[in-house]
Formats: sequence, structure tokens, C-alpha cells
Amino acid sequence: MSFYRSLTAWSVLALSTGLVLGFSGHASGAPFVRGILSVVQPFGDLWVNALQAIVLPLVFTHMLATTVDAGAERSSSIAKMGGRALLLFIAMLAGAALLTLALAPPLLGLYRVDPDVIAQIGSIAIPEAAQTAAAAGATASPGEWLATLVPNNLFRAAAAGEILPLLLFAVLLGLAVKQLPPSQREPLGRTFQGLAAAMLIVVRWILTLTPLGVFAFALALALEAGGAAAGLLGAFVVIQCLLMLVGTALLYPLSAIVGRVRITSFAQAVAPAQLVAISTRSSIASLPALIDGAREHLRLPGMATGFVLPLSNSVFKLNRTISSTAKVLFVAHIYGISLTGPALATFIITIIVMSFTSVGVPGGGVAFRTLPVYLAAGVPLAGIIILETVDAITDVFKTLLNVTAQMSA
Repeated sequence: MSFYRSLTAWSVLALSTGLVLGFSGHASGAPFVRGILSVVQPFGDLWVNALQAIVLPLVFTHMLATTVDAGAERSSSIAKMGGRALLLFIAMLAGAALLTLALAPPLLGLYRVDPDVIAQIGSIAIPEAAQTAAAAGATASPGEWLATLVPNNLFRAAAAGEILPLLLFAVLLGLAVKQLPPSQREPLGRTFQGLAAAMLIVVRWILTLTPLGVFAFALALALEAGGAAAGLLGAFVVIQCLLMLVGTALLYPLSAIVGRVRITSFAQAVAPAQLVAISTRSSIASLPALIDGAREHLRLPGMATGFVLPLSNSVFKLNRTISSTAKVLFVAHIYGISLTGPALATFIITIIVMSFTSVGVPGGGVAFRTLPVYLAAGVPLAGIIILETVDAITDVFKTLLNVTAQMSA
């Protein structure tokens, strides 16, 4: 936990320093600022390349390990409760995505895009080798999209960054491994768990470069675009946070109506966990407060507090379909890109699937694990990278929404 708190603090400091230095360099034209950028930019590119390289092995190994391990020693009643919970998670994630699709466009219409800022963002050197190939599939029809779920060449799909087919293959492989006799299944299960744990160590190594990467991209953006860049980042932060606050507020009447509890009881039960979430930016740290509130104020049974709450805390992140959908819509808006229905459907479905493969990395990095999904939607990688620099600001609202949704579920 201290590692991620320190990483967040350094990343916020790097973002602030990069923006201030870049704005100063833009206004004064001081050549030494561009000299600094020329030194740190390669490290920023290295950071992004490393994150892109780890995307597929990271999500593949964790989905495979989770599938093989899930339900191995659980009773039928727990399995049935888990199935109902997962269906509820999917329904809530889909509902949050639809809410975002309804509310985001009017909010985006209030933000007038400065063409000069967008042109300067496009001039920032960011690796985009996979963009052309990924965007080529963005206009596929629903039938063509369905056919791509079973690629004729798995390695080619991996090279193209096609996440969803690989996740489905991981699930199928995991289910097949579960059918093996224990003498074969258990060694494979331990191997998959070990690989998944090793991927987390690699991610931690890469994330140590996050402040340097954030500094490089913030400096490049501010140096090229000047003070107008602050308006772009500020507009995104306001829109995304507002959408997540609306989602959080709607969970109160939803819990009262569908869960048949009083709003005041729900508010009292979730408030302590929300305070932990705001202060730590970690839904995992909020779990003890969630369980205590559920027992004390909602009188939930042991199955709910002992199984459903830990399950939801582990895999259910409602912010994913709000924050990710808002981000792809914002980038499409500033670049003047019209997203097609199949492209948006593919994006949301993939984000829902990937939301269940959370690898326990608080804060920065979510967008980088889903970069191929944004590329497949047809939006430029440069826009996603720039918006990721302010992730630490919006992460408080994401965690607040997640914890409230977990109690609601």
C-alpha cells in the first residue's frame, strides 16, 4: 500500500512540475526546457512501450489463473450465489455504460475544442505502431465483429492487440484444465498462479517509472500547447468526475428500491467505507468497513458479508464502464471522430470483461492495460496517454463509486 501511495504522490508531483515547466517554456521560449524534454522523452517512450508489451501477458495469465482457480472447492450454494452476483455485476456495469452514453454527449457539447491544442497534441512523439491495424476493425459490422471472437490465428490476434478473443480463449483453456484429473490440474493451476504473480512483479517494476513517464508527457503537452492544455485536462477531469458522482448518487435510490432497504440505512452502512476509500484510494482497504457496515446497519446474512462482499470487492469495479467510456468519448470529441455503434459495443463489452481481471494495481495503469481496446475503437493513442496523466485526480472519485457499488450489490 505504501508503494502505491508513494507512487501516486510522486506522479502528482511529476505532473505538476511537468505542466509548470512546460507552460513556462512555452511562454518564454527558453531552449533549456526543450533540452530537458529531449532527455526525458525517450524514457517516457520506453515506459509506454513497456506498458504496451505487458498488456497481453498480464490480462491473459490473470484470466487463465482466475478461471482455473474459481469454484474449485466451493459448494453448489456458494457457486449459485456467485453466479447471481456476477450476473448482477454485469448488469450494473452495462447500466453504467448506458448512463454514460446518455449523459456524456451533452456535457461534451459544452466544451469547445481548440484546434491548435489538438494539433500540438498530435505532434507529441508517442508510439502508435498498432493504431492503423487496430482502427481498421473499428467499422466492422456486428456479424463481422462476432466472427473475430474466434480468430483463425491466435498469435496474429495477439500481435494486433485483439484483447477480447484472447480473453475468451483463456477462459476456454481454463475450463478445459479444470476438467483434467487432479494430478494434472493442480500442477497447471500452480503454474498459472505463479505466472500471474510474476506478471504483477513486472508491472510493479514498470510502474516505478510512472512519475518519469508522466513528467515527460506533461512537459511535452504543456511545452507545445501552452496554457490551453490546462483547459483540456481540466474539462476532462470535471466531466469524468461529474459522471462518477452522478453514478454514485444513483446507487442510493437503486439500493433502496431493488435491495428493499431504507436510503438512510444504506447511507449509514456505506459511509465508513467511503471515508476509507477517499483517504486511501483503495477499495481493498475499504473491505473491513464494508463488512462491518453491512452487518451493523443492514443486517445482511453471513453469505452476503462472508462471500458476496469479498467477491465484489475483488472483481467488481463499476467505475470501469463510466470512466473508460467517458474517456473514449472525450478523445473522440476533441479529435472530431464519429464512433460507430459496433465500435462502441465492442469497446464496452471488452471493458466489462476486462473489469473482472483486476490485478490489484490501485491508481495509474488501467488505461495502459486497455490501450488496445481504445485503439480498436478508432481513437488516437496520443489522446489517451495525455488524459492518463490526470488519472490520480479522478481516482478518488473512482474508488468512491466502486466501494458504494460493492455495498449496493
